[in-house]
Amino acid sequence: MQFNKFARAGALVSGLALSAGAAMAQSTGATDVTAAITEISNAKSNVLQIGLAVFGVAVGVKLYKWLKSAL
Repeated sequence: MQFNKFARAGALVSGLALSAGAAMAQSTGATDVTAAITEISNAKSNVLQIGLAVFGVAVGVKLYKWLKSAL
């Protein structure tokens, strides 16, 4: 049976994925992610403030253009 290069690559990728999954299943102990969760939670308010500022500027520009075209 002759495979083309895409079929060979697909077989290789699926084989690597299966072996990686098996290697991860053998690991013991859980990774502690509390520090990452704390950092994300702390950064949430800063990201929200920056997002609101960008949104406010975008709305202001649209409003300015709309008023300018109405006059």
